[in-house]
Amino acid sequence: MTHHELTSDDIQPTGDDGLDPRTADGWEVLVEHDPGLWIALPARWPHQGHDTARSWIAATVRDVVARTAAPTRAGKKWLVKVLDRLATWQTPNELKFMYLPSLSSELSLLRIQFGLVYGDREATLRELVLESDLPGIEPPVLEDVTTDSLGLGVYGLRYAELDGGITVTSIFAFRSGPFDLRVTCDVGPPEFVPVKVPVARAFVDGISVVRAT
Repeated sequence: MTHHELTSDDIQPTGDDGLDPRTADGWEVLVEHDPGLWIALPARWPHQGHDTARSWIAATVRDVVARTAAPTRAGKKWLVKVLDRLATWQTPNELKFMYLPSLSSELSLLRIQFGLVYGDREATLRELVLESDLPGIEPPVLEDVTTDSLGLGVYGLRYAELDGGITVTSIFAFRSGPFDLRVTCDVGPPEFVPVKVPVARAFVDGISVVRAT
């Protein structure tokens, strides 16, 4: 297992809500994940000992190829193109991970978005799960979810129309320490729900908000 972290120094103001990120000084978001399943995407540079996207992409492709039973040249070229696009996709207050155990696996993107706490806890967490850029077929059915590190949160599955088909997103929201967190994972078509949802749920168990030491 490896850790990825983002400290309160990296938190940027979100919109014009007037929140001061410095009030969260001394806290950090930690993510414990299995590097054989998940690729931590760069939130800033240097990243994982790499100063440039080129060296990180090369090392990441080697890692994925090494755990692929029968890698193909086309598969490697595809992964290079995907990582090249994602290497420059940095957004404030966000960590991104890509689920890709092997070149033959179905890729999923997982995003951890967070900002300083604001408003009523229950109303805010419900809103974080319900909001979406995609028109939903129907609002997600909200459920309580609990992890040892983040405590009680809200969870839902969003079914939406995309490119003529149905896509599913797994969404979690928590309030922990000074942060409200929203975790989304692209599940893909509905038939992937039984496989991908437990994977996303296991990933969320590795997220914690702790005081920096």
